[in-house]
Order: sequence, then C-alpha cells, then structure tokens
Amino acid sequence: MKLFLFFLISLTLVFTVFFGDSASSSSVLVETIEQDDGWGVTAVDPEANKVYITNFKSNTVTVLDGETNKLVLEIEVGDSPYGIGINTNTKTLYVARERADVLTIVDISTSEIIKEVKISKPYDIAVNSKSNMIYVTSDSDNLVTVFDGTTNKIITTLGVLDPCGVAVNENTNMVYVTSESENRVYVYDGRDNSLVASIGVGNSPRGVVTNPITNMVYVTNQMSGTVDVIDGAKNVVVDTISVGETPRRIVVNPDTNLVYVSNQIPNILTVIDGETNQVVDSIPVEQPYELMINPKTNKIYATYYGYSGLSIVDDGSMRKDSSEKYETIIGVLGAGALAGGIAFFIIRKKKKLAQLR
Repeated sequence: MKLFLFFLISLTLVFTVFFGDSASSSSVLVETIEQDDGWGVTAVDPEANKVYITNFKSNTVTVLDGETNKLVLEIEVGDSPYGIGINTNTKTLYVARERADVLTIVDISTSEIIKEVKISKPYDIAVNSKSNMIYVTSDSDNLVTVFDGTTNKIITTLGVLDPCGVAVNENTNMVYVTSESENRVYVYDGRDNSLVASIGVGNSPRGVVTNPITNMVYVTNQMSGTVDVIDGAKNVVVDTISVGETPRRIVVNPDTNLVYVSNQIPNILTVIDGETNQVVDSIPVEQPYELMINPKTNKIYATYYGYSGLSIVDDGSMRKDSSEKYETIIGVLGAGALAGGIAFFIIRKKKKLAQLR
C-alpha cells in the first residue's frame, strides 16, 4: 500500500512538473540591444535569418544577424525612415520615410536603393510576398496606397479614415486595415482591391495581424484594453479578449498559434493562446510598442520610437514540446516513478536557473 501511495505521489509530481504550467508560453526576454538614437520598426527575413530595423534619427536601416543578434551592416535610406516591410521572395525592402513623403525600395542582396516613390506621409507597410503587392497607410491623408512590386508603380489608393495598422493574409489574399477614429477594420480583396467588409471593433484599433493557417485576424483596441478576434472566412468578430492597458501592436506565430500583444504603459507583452483565446502569459519588456516575430527562430522583436532599447524575446512554445514531454514522462515512469519525479524537479530547477543567467 505504501509503495502504491509513493507511486501516486510521484506520478502527481511528474505531471505537475510537465503539465501544471501548460497554460504558459515559457517565453523569456533574452537580450536588450541599446542604441542612443533609438529604434524604429522591424522587418524579418526568416529564411536568411536577418532582422531589419529602421532608425528614424540616423536615417538608416540596421541589419542584425537573427542567430547572434549582432550587427551585420547599416543601410543608408534617407531621412525619417519609420515603417518597413519586406518581400522575402524578391528580397526587396520597402521603407516608409514619413516626413520625406517617400517610399524607398532597397535590394537587400546588394543593399542598394532601387527606386524612390513619392507617397504622401507613408507610415505602416504590409507586403504580400506571393502577389508582390505592397500596402502603405497614410493617416494624415486618409489613404492606403497599393503598390505593385513587379512594376514599382502605384496601382490605386483606398480611402480609409485614419488608417493605421495594415496586414495581409497571403493564403486568402485579403487585406485588413484598421481605422482608429471609426473603430472599424476594413477588409479588401487583394485581387481587385474591392471592399469586402467593414467590421466594427473596439475603441481605437491600431495593430492588426493574420494567422494564415487558421484564417483568424487579431486587432488591438488601444482604449478598450482588448483584442478582437475576427473569423477571416466570415468577417465577423468571434471573440474579444481582455489584455490590459494600452495594447498597441500584435504579432502571431502561425506554427505555435501563439499571439503576442505589446502593452506599452504597463511594460509587458501579453501572450494569447490562439486555440483557446485565453491569456496564458505576460512578459516584462521595457517600452514595447512595435512588434515583429521570426517564426523560424521563435524570436519576437519589440521597439518603441525613440527608445534606446531593442528587446528580443525567445518564444518558448507550449505546444511544440508537448510530445517530448509525454515521451519523457513514459520514460520516467518506466525507470521508477518516485526517483524520476525527484530528478525532474531538480532538472527543472537547473533549467530555470540557467535561463536567468
């Protein structure tokens, strides 16, 4: 009987170790890179594992090695670069130079400027690498400019009041634009730029992102402290998630179905499980605002205009290692439940200490 009780206790301990915190993302801040001039907005090339960040004050784009986080080079792009996007297929970078009224196009294989296109007050950029279309918001002119990356010419403009965030779903070719003053998200068909839907959301929507695998769209509502979840197939809000004060931007890792929200004033990243729409973690990060994620390395990059720190967060998926956890538990039970349970508590403690170093 005592042996059986030991077995049950040990089994409980093991399952607590491995599954007791299954609602957390196990994400950690791994590095902060300081720069006196501050940072702008980030774009990522996952295949090359390169990170591109605009520098509004120094008129450059910084290129980092995504593996080492070390500086690779600086690309001169002209004054006031802020918004940025990348076509990973053509290896072309698009930089919104807001005060110069220019969209600068850079060949990242040579770091040379290909062309400069006049666009009034360009701000946010979304790129569809499959269709080679680029979408640029201009809140001061209430326009979204549609740009053809093949011809390097403007196709058309879309009228949206106070447009800010813009995102594309490359699988469905749908384009999503937030209107801060109207509290709406406008949906356009990327094939002909026709308006598909106008969706009411929370107060002062800013960031928007799509998960191309699940076809869910996520919108941050700055004044409501919420994230609205839109079903991309039906174009309706299916859930509203409370995420705390001042949610600004938002990114998603399609592989893990984890969603990250920058809460600027409380200085945290809120982590949402895209399967359950539940908040599963919060990560302390100084001045998070603009966000970008590299789904290949599971790193999230957080910046704020003028702030000196670039924060890099390692996305530890709660799903990717679930099968490994199960296999390990079977091995533990086979080796002796009580000894195994104690051993794993020790291993877990060592891993946590190693992460903090």
